[in-house]
Amino acid sequence: MHVIGERLKRVELSGFRLAHAAWLFGIFAFFLPAATWNPVSRFDLTRAVVEHGSLRIDPYVENTGDRAFVHGRWYTDKPPIVSFAAVPIYAAVHLAQRARKLEPNYEVFGTALHPAARLVPNKAFQQALYACSLATSGVAGIAVGLLLFELLRRRTSSRIAFASSTLVLLGTPLFPYSTSFYSHVPTAALLLGAVVSLDQRGVRPLGILPSTPRLCIAGACLALAPGCEYLTAAPAALIGLWFLAATAPADRLRALRGLALGAALPVAIIAAYHTAAFGLPWRTGYSFMTNPEFVAGHASGLLGIHLPTGRGAFGLTFGVRRGLFYLSPVAVIGVLFGIAHARRRYDWVFGAGLAALGVLFFLNAGYYMWWGGAANGARHLIPALPFLAAGVMVGLRARQLWVRGLTLATGLLSVLNYTVLTAVGIEAPERGDLLYAYAWPRLQSGRLATFAGGSNLGLKLGLPGGASLVPLVLWASIGFAYLWLQMARRPQLPAPA
Repeated sequence: MHVIGERLKRVELSGFRLAHAAWLFGIFAFFLPAATWNPVSRFDLTRAVVEHGSLRIDPYVENTGDRAFVHGRWYTDKPPIVSFAAVPIYAAVHLAQRARKLEPNYEVFGTALHPAARLVPNKAFQQALYACSLATSGVAGIAVGLLLFELLRRRTSSRIAFASSTLVLLGTPLFPYSTSFYSHVPTAALLLGAVVSLDQRGVRPLGILPSTPRLCIAGACLALAPGCEYLTAAPAALIGLWFLAATAPADRLRALRGLALGAALPVAIIAAYHTAAFGLPWRTGYSFMTNPEFVAGHASGLLGIHLPTGRGAFGLTFGVRRGLFYLSPVAVIGVLFGIAHARRRYDWVFGAGLAALGVLFFLNAGYYMWWGGAANGARHLIPALPFLAAGVMVGLRARQLWVRGLTLATGLLSVLNYTVLTAVGIEAPERGDLLYAYAWPRLQSGRLATFAGGSNLGLKLGLPGGASLVPLVLWASIGFAYLWLQMARRPQLPAPA
């Protein structure tokens, strides 16, 4: 009977995970991405691989300014892993479009100094970019939600875990960047996947080394993260070293061997791409950029990175242009209570995760373009934002009613802000108040998804302006209520040893 009961619990948990994934998929799939430099540059590499079996983007180079010129050939200047991950879905889309005699195409408006100032994609281009975005960032956003829930439910009740993971996923820049072909959310999913593989709470008795397959998965995730976003090499290394430091000395060699074994193939793939495109395994596309502003910026400091500046540090935290705490006030609780949790509970997972966020903040605050260009918040902090969930968890289960109320209120305000920011478009102006000079005025005037090719399913159904968000609100509200009620029937994990 005990075995049958355990099997029923596993089936029930699997059903909940599927429903959770479907709910998140519906939220992220509601938005169609705009065809702007960053996602289009990644899409160009995906197209080159599928359509020409090549790494060169020469046939499409006029559609983006994020590009590298090497020995008379053009390449994307972005890391390759996200583009490679989209190859299977684009191959299927390309096959279907060819059968209907369709081809992704576009009109480009720009100059030599400002290429692709505006891109007008045709329907086939928009559909293909949408499919690639869903298959990479959309799936990664779902993975972040599921992995974060799994990590938290090893430490608290299922309902607190679900609420905390949802507020962080939908109330920070993780939300908008799960709807477009950027690399930030896939990187966050990989870092989170690594720590979930290494975390032993609720899996094995504390102090027991993870199994070899888990070590290999963690090593692969930590190696793939910089292949999506170069800047995450530092936090990925920090997480690996933190885990090794928390491991018993007698087990460290075996742990290191498992991590290295998992990292070997991803490192080989990334090195092979760099060698084929740029001549050396450690040379990247940023060494061959052509945009004068980018070239000048990366020529100073270490690839454009200096010591943090007061302007950058304030701008990334409380500034109205990109401030994380301004746009997502629940992040304040995530940081403060998260640090307290990691110290009080000796929780190396969230200690390492919040330290990784600190490293990204340190690097970003000294970057020559700390605001991230036309960005929807502090986008370079996204890979470590899931670790804010520990602090939100602490806030939601606090004994004091006012702490719980404050956590919930700031969380809901953050979700509201980022729903509006996602609806009006990721590619926000580089200056001005992101909320009250951009997002809310556009929502009030009905100017949603005005960038090239950007849209949402409500607009596609013919609903005007802000009314186009009604289907999303209904889906999100009903889905959350359904999952919340299902949690009353779900088994809880036993308390960690």
